[in-house]
Amino acid sequence: MFRKLLAAAGVGGAEVETELFTPGVQPGGIAEGVVRLRGGGVAQEITRIAVEFVTRVEHEYDDHEGSGAMGFGWTQVHGPLHLPPGAFLEFRFGARAPMETPITFYNGRHLPCPPVALRTIVEIHGAVDAADTDPIGIGALPAQHMVLEAVERLGFPLRSADVEAGRIRNTPQQLPFYQEIEFGGSHRYPRLNQLEVTFIAAEHGMSVVLEADKRGTWLSEGSDVFDALWVDYATSGQRDWAAELHHRLEGMASRH
Repeated sequence: MFRKLLAAAGVGGAEVETELFTPGVQPGGIAEGVVRLRGGGVAQEITRIAVEFVTRVEHEYDDHEGSGAMGFGWTQVHGPLHLPPGAFLEFRFGARAPMETPITFYNGRHLPCPPVALRTIVEIHGAVDAADTDPIGIGALPAQHMVLEAVERLGFPLRSADVEAGRIRNTPQQLPFYQEIEFGGSHRYPRLNQLEVTFIAAEHGMSVVLEADKRGTWLSEGSDVFDALWVDYATSGQRDWAAELHHRLEGMASRH
């Protein structure tokens, strides 16, 4: 559907439509599509056309929490151009999803998490910028799939996922946010109330950060415990992830 853009004079604006040829990609994959412009009743000067990925990010402030849309992975589609009245122009594009793009589905099902979309930005000289947003699915990388499947095999039920503003130290993180995938407790680890898994994916491997809420005892208070490991994509299929994660989770549960 074409969306109306504002002309500099407030009337006679052009229209924009974006069509995605790629309904879903994995992190690092290319989303292909076309941006179509249709001139209105007056000529307009387009400063640039670009696309970017966007998702909802949670922010923590001193006394409250909030959330808002955040764009990332910006791709230039076209530079400045003159759009005559009634003209029709279209521009093909290929936008690469950053490796840290939050995943929205895995193992054939959608994650209960904020959606990811591709937003088209049209900057118009002398007018308000316009945008057109189209949802896109982000599938788990093979290594992410193996880790998540192993977590579920260990008895942790998938609950939800969100995207948090901030940075995780000692990881190759590039974006100003990270995704947390939350699981409920497992009967195999009675001292762990819940488990959160975060992937910080890079080109050849990824950091996997584990955070668990450890139940307190009459001798000690409850606490958050952490562990992290590096996954090399080239050798990820050769590891027994259930066994490795079991070893690490037992260690987290037994910490004092």
